[in-house]
Amino acid sequence: MKAQTIEYLALNKTPRSAILIKSPFTGKVIPLQEHPEPIFRFGILGPGITVKLSSHKILAPFDGTLLQVKNAGTEFILQAKNGLKVLINLTITGSQSITHTHIAQLNGSEISKGQRLAYFDLRELETPMLASLILLNGHNLGTFHYSHSHVNADVDTLLTIIKKN
Repeated sequence: MKAQTIEYLALNKTPRSAILIKSPFTGKVIPLQEHPEPIFRFGILGPGITVKLSSHKILAPFDGTLLQVKNAGTEFILQAKNGLKVLINLTITGSQSITHTHIAQLNGSEISKGQRLAYFDLRELETPMLASLILLNGHNLGTFHYSHSHVNADVDTLLTIIKKN
C-alpha cells in the first residue's frame, strides 16, 4: 500500500485516505527541525512545518472554527470540520516585536478556507518572521508530506497527511 501511496503523490493525484491542508501563509518552506525554539524543533506539540514569511497575511487553511487567539495575536488554534486541530504560531526572532497587528477574527468564530485571520506590517522587522503550522491532534494520523519549497497562501498545499488504513 505504501508504494501505491507514493505513486499517487508522484502523479499529483491524492489518495482517498489523504488530508490536504492549504497554506495559511506565503513564503519559503523550512523543516520544523530548523525552528529556533525547541518546543517546535523537537515536535513536542505535534508534527508540522515552518514557513519563513514573505507576506503580511495569515489565512484560514480550512473551514472550521477559530478556537483561540493567544499571545497578543501570535498564536491561533483552529479546528477543522473533520476534527483536526492545528496551532498557527508566529515567531519573531531576537528582541523584535510587531506593533501593527490586526486580528481579523475572534475566539469562537466560524472560519472559511481563505478567510483572513490576521495581518501585520513586516517592514518593521529586521529578520524574517517564522510561521509554523502544528497538528495538535495529529500524532496518530499517519505520515506527513510537503512538496513545495515555497508556498502561496490559500493556493498551495502546505501539508499532505496520508491517513493510516
